[in-house]
Amino acid sequence: MSTTKSQASADNDQLLPAPPELLQAVDQLKAYSLRYEVAMKLVLDKLDYISREYELRYGYALIDSKQSRIKSPESIVGKMQRKHLPLTLNAVFNNLHDIAGIRLIVRFLSDVKTVEDLLATQADIKVLRVKDYIHHPKANGYQSLHLILGVPVYTVDGPSIVEVELQVRTIAMNFWASLEHELNYKKNVPHQADLRASLTKKAQLITELDQEMDEIKRRMYQPKTPPKNLFKIFLGVIPETLR
Repeated sequence: MSTTKSQASADNDQLLPAPPELLQAVDQLKAYSLRYEVAMKLVLDKLDYISREYELRYGYALIDSKQSRIKSPESIVGKMQRKHLPLTLNAVFNNLHDIAGIRLIVRFLSDVKTVEDLLATQADIKVLRVKDYIHHPKANGYQSLHLILGVPVYTVDGPSIVEVELQVRTIAMNFWASLEHELNYKKNVPHQADLRASLTKKAQLITELDQEMDEIKRRMYQPKTPPKNLFKIFLGVIPETLR
């Protein structure tokens, strides 16, 4: 079987080694990925604690589910190249704020603000930037609250602030966003433009649903406060030898 010139050229391109600066960038990012893993775990542990304490106090779980991921070094390099940015650590840290990413799903619209407020009170986590796509949705109807968190990580070189992106959205917002994402990346979808326009209109229904569900939540869960003698109750169940 004969091989055309273009096919041979393509095969040869696949065998070419990567540029030295590209390999160096990937190696450096692999070394730094541990910091992002630690920072992300700290945020996940913090969210777990906040949710459990909130459930004990108010009678329902603040968090429905969560997802997390670390961008691979290859994905980071690809994004930097698409943005025509230099392959240096400083350029990566200054331009990419979602290397460590967490998606937090809550049930009720008001819970999004609650999560934001609770994180703002944490001494060991700082909210660096906020993008509110709930009060200011994107043109396509996308809604979510994006927080860039600064998390202290103590390395062998000393303390370092590592960024973690946290997306907070309701179940309904996440359902819409998941379908919109599939529509954008799925190939050969008939009438894709019409479907995209329809999804944009449906985003308003998502907003109305979340508002109605929030009203149901308000009627179901009345505000609760811990009893004033809570500390005495705890002492009552702790042996005197352990007090």
